[in-house]
Amino acid sequence: MNLNSSFLFAAVFENPDNCRIMLELLLGKHVDNLNVKSEHPILISSDVKCIRLDVHATDSFDVNYDIEAQNFSEDDLPKRSRYYQAEVDISSLKPGDSYDKLGDSFIIFICTFDPFGRGLCRYTYEASCSEDGAKLGDGAKRIFFNTKGKDVESLPDELREFFEYFENTSDEYVSTVKNPLIHKLHEEVTKLKKSRELEAGYMKFEELLNRTSKKAKHEGKTEYILRILCRLGDVPEIVTCSIKDENNSDILDKWFDFAIESKTVDEFVMKFNDLKSKDCGTCKL
Repeated sequence: MNLNSSFLFAAVFENPDNCRIMLELLLGKHVDNLNVKSEHPILISSDVKCIRLDVHATDSFDVNYDIEAQNFSEDDLPKRSRYYQAEVDISSLKPGDSYDKLGDSFIIFICTFDPFGRGLCRYTYEASCSEDGAKLGDGAKRIFFNTKGKDVESLPDELREFFEYFENTSDEYVSTVKNPLIHKLHEEVTKLKKSRELEAGYMKFEELLNRTSKKAKHEGKTEYILRILCRLGDVPEIVTCSIKDENNSDILDKWFDFAIESKTVDEFVMKFNDLKSKDCGTCKL
């Protein structure tokens, strides 16, 4: 595993010292004592939508940091960052607190791709006035790092080295780096990689992802079939139930083809019955 693995990322950076090193490398500034919460312990959940692998941290000045490893290009990153911002803000205030107690915040995505396609290694967004460009000054920043940026030579050496280490978390690479922060971080990463507890957790995580992936594919096929049929007319409840209850992927593929080929729901049902007759002799809707 490299650091860009969401699982290893959460495991490594729930340690306050490791998280501080990462933030200092990313932001180029000193970060005070951190209180860190990593969401990876809830990986035992059977609902993948409840799994949150990002890292939340608060320093001694009540500055909030939300950091996530992002390996796949998705169109929803801007709105996800907005949602994470809302989560951080809501959790920062207690009932009755004044808004002045709302600390500054950094929502950070470390991407192994260019999230906006403009070639930058770093995209920083703050609210500003459309008319004159004046910053709102609400203390909120959203930063998207791009390890594949074209302006990498403009970065400080330590950040450039961290980008490389993020995707190549190996002894061989670290041996070429002089930065003591990278070496210290790698010591902790190496210890974790040798941990039997981490290995067991990762195996459980992989098993869950595989199971969830199969479930998602199945549900996706079912949804598409029903969408197509709904456009053809009213779908009898017995047809809907039969499609939803089917677990055989090959049969769902055939039903999908039938739905595309059919001009009416009745035509689909006729093809469905023919297939059922071949498979089990008498089973029909």
